[in-house]
Amino acid sequence: MLPPWDPGLQAERTGLAWQRTLLSGLTSSLLAARFVASLSVVLAVAVGVAALLGTAAIGWLAILRFRTTHQALHAERPVGDGRAPLLITALTLLTAVGALLYVASS
Repeated sequence: MLPPWDPGLQAERTGLAWQRTLLSGLTSSLLAARFVASLSVVLAVAVGVAALLGTAAIGWLAILRFRTTHQALHAERPVGDGRAPLLITALTLLTAVGALLYVASS
Protein backbone atom coordinates (compact mmCIF):
# COMPACT_ATOMS: atom_id res chain seq x y z
CA MET A 1 0.00 0.00 0.00
CA LEU A 2 1.25 3.45 -0.88
CA PRO A 3 1.58 6.07 1.87
CA PRO A 4 -0.96 8.95 1.78
CA TRP A 5 1.80 11.55 1.77
CA ASP A 6 4.23 12.67 -0.85
CA PRO A 7 7.69 11.80 0.44
CA GLY A 8 8.88 14.78 -1.56
CA LEU A 9 7.87 18.31 -0.74
CA GLN A 10 4.11 18.38 -0.04
CA ALA A 11 4.35 19.84 3.47
CA GLU A 12 7.21 22.12 2.43
CA ARG A 13 5.16 23.57 -0.45
CA THR A 14 2.29 24.22 1.92
CA GLY A 15 4.64 25.90 4.40
CA LEU A 16 6.00 28.17 1.67
CA ALA A 17 2.46 29.03 0.60
CA TRP A 18 1.66 30.06 4.18
CA GLN A 19 4.78 32.25 4.24
CA ARG A 20 3.67 34.02 1.05
CA THR A 21 0.18 34.47 2.49
CA LEU A 22 1.62 35.96 5.69
CA LEU A 23 3.86 38.34 3.78
CA SER A 24 1.08 39.59 1.54
CA GLY A 25 -1.33 39.92 4.48
CA LEU A 26 1.18 41.86 6.54
CA THR A 27 2.02 44.12 3.61
CA SER A 28 -1.64 44.86 2.93
CA SER A 29 -2.36 45.54 6.60
CA LEU A 30 0.60 47.87 7.00
CA LEU A 31 -0.35 49.67 3.81
CA ALA A 32 -3.86 50.17 5.20
CA ALA A 33 -2.30 51.44 8.44
CA ARG A 34 -0.20 53.90 6.41
CA PHE A 35 -3.32 55.26 4.73
CA VAL A 36 -5.18 55.50 8.05
CA ALA A 37 -2.25 57.54 9.45
CA SER A 38 -3.51 60.55 7.53
CA LEU A 39 -6.69 60.36 9.64
CA SER A 40 -5.41 59.35 13.05
CA VAL A 41 -1.92 58.35 14.13
CA VAL A 42 -3.31 56.45 17.12
CA LEU A 43 -5.66 54.42 14.92
CA ALA A 44 -2.84 53.77 12.42
CA VAL A 45 -0.56 52.50 15.20
CA ALA A 46 -3.37 50.30 16.52
CA VAL A 47 -3.97 48.82 13.06
CA GLY A 48 -0.24 48.32 12.53
CA VAL A 49 0.31 46.65 15.90
CA ALA A 50 -2.75 44.42 15.39
CA ALA A 51 -1.40 43.47 11.95
CA LEU A 52 2.02 42.60 13.37
CA LEU A 53 0.57 40.60 16.25
CA GLY A 54 -1.88 38.83 13.95
CA THR A 55 0.86 37.96 11.49
CA ALA A 56 3.11 36.70 14.28
CA ALA A 57 0.29 34.52 15.62
CA ILE A 58 -0.44 33.12 12.17
CA GLY A 59 3.28 32.49 11.62
CA TRP A 60 3.49 30.61 14.90
CA LEU A 61 0.44 28.54 13.95
CA ALA A 62 1.91 27.87 10.49
CA ILE A 63 5.08 26.48 12.06
CA LEU A 64 3.07 24.30 14.44
CA ARG A 65 0.81 23.22 11.60
CA PHE A 66 3.80 22.23 9.47
CA ARG A 67 5.21 20.11 12.29
CA THR A 68 1.94 18.41 13.15
CA THR A 69 1.06 17.84 9.49
CA HIS A 70 4.46 16.33 8.81
CA GLN A 71 4.14 14.00 11.81
CA ALA A 72 0.52 13.11 11.03
CA LEU A 73 1.27 12.30 7.40
CA HIS A 74 4.09 9.98 8.37
CA ALA A 75 1.90 8.34 11.04
CA GLU A 76 -1.06 8.16 8.60
CA ARG A 77 -3.34 10.16 10.91
CA PRO A 78 -5.87 12.86 9.88
CA VAL A 79 -4.48 16.38 9.54
CA GLY A 80 -5.75 19.95 9.78
CA ASP A 81 -7.71 22.30 11.96
CA GLY A 82 -9.34 25.70 11.49
CA ARG A 83 -7.17 28.02 13.61
CA ALA A 84 -4.90 29.35 10.87
CA PRO A 85 -7.71 30.05 8.37
CA LEU A 86 -9.61 31.83 11.16
CA LEU A 87 -6.65 34.12 11.86
CA ILE A 88 -6.15 34.78 8.13
CA THR A 89 -9.80 35.82 7.98
CA ALA A 90 -9.34 38.13 10.97
CA LEU A 91 -6.23 39.72 9.40
CA THR A 92 -8.10 40.24 6.12
CA LEU A 93 -11.02 41.77 7.99
CA LEU A 94 -8.65 44.10 9.85
CA THR A 95 -7.16 45.24 6.55
CA ALA A 96 -10.62 45.77 5.06
CA VAL A 97 -11.80 47.82 8.04
CA GLY A 98 -8.69 50.00 7.86
CA ALA A 99 -9.18 50.58 4.14
CA LEU A 100 -12.89 51.28 4.66
CA LEU A 101 -12.08 53.88 7.33
CA TYR A 102 -9.67 55.56 4.96
CA VAL A 103 -12.11 55.61 2.05
CA ALA A 104 -15.03 56.74 4.21
CA SER A 105 -13.11 59.70 5.58
CA SER A 106 -11.68 60.87 2.25
